[in-house]
Amino acid sequence: MKNKNESNLGAWIDMAEGLYDFLNRRNATINYDFKQLCVSVPQSTGDGAEKAEWMVSGMLSVSTTENESKGSE
Repeated sequence: MKNKNESNLGAWIDMAEGLYDFLNRRNATINYDFKQLCVSVPQSTGDGAEKAEWMVSGMLSVSTTENESKGSE
């Protein structure tokens, strides 16, 4: 049986995959914008897992734009 965190993670993954597929079908461009991005990467599974901290120096942007569909030429 999945615990609450695993169920929540699965819901986020499903939502992200659905959004990505939707945007791809619309031939959209996805851009990302983060400042001072810090990512905690777990070294193993479980509540007490140690994490490595990764910092992104600079900027990563997120936005979407819808392009002309491929078949409209």
